[in-house]
Amino acid sequence: MGTLGAAAMATLLTAVLLTVHVPPPAVATDHVVGGSMWSIPLRDDMYLAWSYNTTFYAGDKPTTSVPDRVLRRGAGVEEYEDCTANDPYNINNFRVPPAVVPLDYKSMRYYVCSVGNYCKLGMKFRVTIQPR
Repeated sequence: MGTLGAAAMATLLTAVLLTVHVPPPAVATDHVVGGSMWSIPLRDDMYLAWSYNTTFYAGDKPTTSVPDRVLRRGAGVEEYEDCTANDPYNINNFRVPPAVVPLDYKSMRYYVCSVGNYCKLGMKFRVTIQPR
């Protein structure tokens, strides 16, 4: 094989390797909390099962069909487990549905419903955010 043939082969091999190793652009996914609804579940572990079976990446956005004042992020695991988010804060400044939960970096996040005893009835979920 001549010099030109070897150079062409090297160029082709480089192009193939770059094509194989270049990751596709990251695309954020909108996840509807619970798969379709945000209401008192039939089983108190429904939202936990949903979040456990859903992969979340930084940039994804879980959403609910309720205003954000209903969906709050607790300070930590204790408040989540006990449904006692002592100092919850609004996720966004939305006053009308949907509430959008931005997931911006790798971490564990805890969310609870702030209406009455709905959290104790199972209206809470946690997510493990994976890096892209």
